[in-house]
Parts: sequence; C-alpha cells; structure tokens
Amino acid sequence: MPENQREFKFCEMYPNHVVYYRLLLGLFIVLIKSASYAQAVPNETICYDPSVKTIQVFKEGFELSPPIIQLNSADRLSVQFDDLDADIKRYKFTIIHCESDWRTSSDLTVSDFIDGYREENIDQYEYSYNTTVRYTHFRTIFPTDNMRPKLSGNYLMVVYYDDPAQLAFTVRFMVTEASPVVVAGKVEQSGQISGRYSRQQVDFVVRLNGFQVIDVGREIKVVLMQNGRWDNSLNLTKPRFARTDELDYRFDEAISFNGGNQYRNFDIKSLQYQSERIARIAYDTTNQVYLLADEPRTFKQYALETDLNGRFFIKNEDHAESSNTEADYAWVHFFLPYPSLISTGTFHVLGELTHWQANENSRMYFNPAHKGYELNLFLKQGYYNYIYVFKEKGKMPYDETLIEGSHWETENDYSAYVYYHETGSLYDRLIAVNFFNSIKR
Repeated sequence: MPENQREFKFCEMYPNHVVYYRLLLGLFIVLIKSASYAQAVPNETICYDPSVKTIQVFKEGFELSPPIIQLNSADRLSVQFDDLDADIKRYKFTIIHCESDWRTSSDLTVSDFIDGYREENIDQYEYSYNTTVRYTHFRTIFPTDNMRPKLSGNYLMVVYYDDPAQLAFTVRFMVTEASPVVVAGKVEQSGQISGRYSRQQVDFVVRLNGFQVIDVGREIKVVLMQNGRWDNSLNLTKPRFARTDELDYRFDEAISFNGGNQYRNFDIKSLQYQSERIARIAYDTTNQVYLLADEPRTFKQYALETDLNGRFFIKNEDHAESSNTEADYAWVHFFLPYPSLISTGTFHVLGELTHWQANENSRMYFNPAHKGYELNLFLKQGYYNYIYVFKEKGKMPYDETLIEGSHWETENDYSAYVYYHETGSLYDRLIAVNFFNSIKR
C-alpha cells in the first residue's frame, strides 16, 4: 500500500490521533534535520554568509577581551555583526556544548546544557548612518533572560536565519566555573638548542587547592594557546610531575611555540587622511585603501613594536558619535612581494580580521605581473593587526616563520585552559583559565 494511503487509513481508523500522529512525524523530521545539521557544521568560528561582516564576540565592557564568561555570574558576552544586505533578516541563535578538543559533546542532550529556550532571537538592530556602504548593525548579549548555560566548558554559538539550515556564522566561546584551581606560570626562552633563539617555552603549574582529582592522566587536560590562535594550540594530557595538590608542567621543552614577530598593523579609523601604513586612499563606487607593500621579515632583526597580538577594534574618527553605525566600509588591498609562485601551499592573511582561519576568504593569490601575492578584504573602519602565514598542503599548524621570521624575544599573549572530565561524567568541565605575557612578569 502506498505511503499516502497508509496515512489516510490510519486517520480514518483513529481520527482522535490524527493531530498527535502528525506532531510525532514533524518532530521526527526535525530531529533528523538537527542530527544531520550537528554533524555537518564544523565547531569553529566561520562566517557562511558573505553579506555578514565584522563579527565580534567579547566579554561585555571590553572590546579586546576573549569570549569567556563565568558560569552563574553577572558576566555577559556581547555579540555584534553587520548585515550588508538591503533586506532585514530575522536572526536567531542557539548554542552547542563541545569537548576540550571542540568535538560536539555527543553524550549530552540539549536540556543538559541549556537552561531555558533552545533558541533566542537577535532583535536589537540599527541602520548605518552617513556611510557610503549601507548596512544594518545587529547586537545581542548572552546569557539572556530566556537562555543560559547550565554547564561550564567549550561552546559554539550558531547564528542563523529562521531555519537553522540557513547558517549566517558560528563562533566559539567558553564558560568557566568557579573553582579553587589556579594556574600560575611564565614564558621563558626555549630550552631547546635548535629553537633557542626562535621559540618561547611556557612553564606553569596547576595548583588544585583541595580540588579532588582521582586520575590525573585521564581526568585533567590543559590547552595552551598563543594570541587566540587555535591552529598551533597545544593539548596537554600529562604533567611532568603530579604531586598531591599540584600538577607541574615546568621545564618541558615540548611546551613551546614559535616566538614569531610583532603583528603588522594598519589604521583606517579615518578615511580622510593617510596613516603610517597606508599608501593611498581612493574612492570609486566604494572606499579603496591601498596598504604599503609588506616586505618579508624572515631575516630581519627583531624590533619591539606595540601591537594588539592579532586583534582589531572598530572606530570612526571622522566626526562619528557611534562607530557601530557610523563607521564606513572600505576595500583594503594587501600586497606581499614574492619572486615566484609556491605550489606546495598557500599564503594567507591571519588575524582576528580573518577569524584566525587560513581558508579561501583569507587566501592570497599570486600576481605574476606584479611579482607578489595579493588579497582584498572588505573591512569596517578601525585599527587592525595581522601577519602572513603559509599553509602547506596537508600540514598544520600554519607557518608564520616563512614571511615573518621568529624571535624568542617577541611579545605574545598566552592563555591556559584547565579541563576536568570526572570519571563517569559526560563532558569536559572548564575549571580554570589564566593568561601570561611573554614580556610582562
């Protein structure tokens, strides 16, 4: 019997169950779509809609802060972005709990980690004012009155239109919990002979202060990051020494990073004058900003310059009252001189301006006529940091040393995240976070 006839027969025999039957069928379809969707979306910060620009997620009150809040506290995340489409969209978001390595916490149900609604609207928006490029600025805060996280750990915020299949973007954030655990450490010159003058070693201890851990090797994981980069982060599962109340990760030469170099910068807070790194500013149908050619620094002597370690902030200094809606957009043209095309990989502009991703949106293309690599990015007025990295085919992390060089003296920010997976539990708890700087003690 065909499927439609079977459904008609069921409805004829059990008329009081028709609504219930169809509700179950609809619920089943939603669950199937949700499962496919969860498997298909990478748990990374990615923009899927080219009309969405300038995605910012930070702890409310400080634009340059990392997206970390404490569970059951007054901390809130500020989520902001621009939509360059003429049509107003109805944006929504939900969150997904992730393990310490950013795999989805598949043993948890949504009700395990969300308190309240499963999705929330983004209903605060303003239109741009006095700009050549028209856009709508959206913003929201998290947690909201209707949605809060129940658990600590890693999370992915998924922003979409009416249908979750219509993705706008995804961003990573973290929720830590109040615990007695403390991370203390510092950054030193690498102890490796081969990396003595190019790498930085992170020495730290995790003080438990009475926090009970039965099996350190199985229950504790520490993730180390440099300047917000995930591609070169270190996942540590064993300390060098485990004492009763302290885990010692000091003097381990394997816990080291390329020092890299100070981040390059450009200032487009004003489009009426040329700042230090700007070759010229023009206007045709939109603003055009041409940066000075960036010379490779592979073998140049290290020089300390103030930077934001890859981050950016939005600002319009051309008589604007609100940079959120009065900062304009411009095409920013990057040029990296290079003698020939390298076929073993690709060059990318890396930083918060490209979501720390070496993908098609950040990829540079070789121009044989100009003998160099080029990239154009559509950016909002502000102050930006970036570096050039080489992504070799099939290899990670990205290589900053080919263009930027690497020096042990470089000023870098480091962050340590301590995760606890209690034996028998279903997820990784984030029980401590701390930050180190390679120069500040």
